[in-house]
Amino acid sequence: MGLLAKILVKAVAPIPKLDSMQKYLFIGPHPDDIEVGAGGTVAKLCRMGKEVHFLVITDGAYGTNKTEYDKDELIAIRQAETRKSADILGVKSVTFLPYRDGGDYDENAVKYDIMKKILEIKPDAVFCPDPHLKTECHTDHLKTGRAASAAYMFSSISGLAYEKFGLEKHEPKVLSYYYTSEPNTFHKIKKQDLNKQGDAMRSYASQFKVVDGFDQLKYLIIYQQFRAFRSGITHFKGLAEEFRCLTGMRMHCFMEKVK
Repeated sequence: MGLLAKILVKAVAPIPKLDSMQKYLFIGPHPDDIEVGAGGTVAKLCRMGKEVHFLVITDGAYGTNKTEYDKDELIAIRQAETRKSADILGVKSVTFLPYRDGGDYDENAVKYDIMKKILEIKPDAVFCPDPHLKTECHTDHLKTGRAASAAYMFSSISGLAYEKFGLEKHEPKVLSYYYTSEPNTFHKIKKQDLNKQGDAMRSYASQFKVVDGFDQLKYLIIYQQFRAFRSGITHFKGLAEEFRCLTGMRMHCFMEKVK
């Protein structure tokens, strides 16, 4: 894309600053994905007094290396871990949808459940995993990202919002993908936000184990800190989390490849 086209796109479809809004909806395929993928940003927004909501799509029933176990018990544990994490971060609400971990469900149904939540909460910004991540093979992540993207767009259609739910349309200002390899937004955070992210992730004792002396969570946190440092330094922001942000105009019949 030429320089003139870039200037025009940014003029007619600007991406708002992520911390300039008031209400946020973070969508995760499983318990713990939001904290791993965007926990530093969640911590910052809550620290700033913003209203943050979590929506978890699947129950995480297969999040164990065991072959024989009580799935209902694990689901309850993982939901309790998410609530604990949300309390640490300062999140206002957590909603769990009833879809079974593993991707064997109707993506269209997920889309409408997400759409309903968007219409009810009326967030300014919606966050979800990037469904276009080239190396992503987990069906829950792909379905969640696609369903959230479609729900984001459909929420702005008056007739559909009223026909499906009897609610008025809502147009969020930005859709932000985490777990992305094509970021166009580098959101500045502080060391205290990274630390709070780590504290929240420690809530997930069922997911992060010490195996043969290898502390999974310890090294994941080190990796996150490295990424935040690398992203921040290369974009003159100290520490930063990476997102690919889109506005409604950039999400439909938009043929310009722009960052």
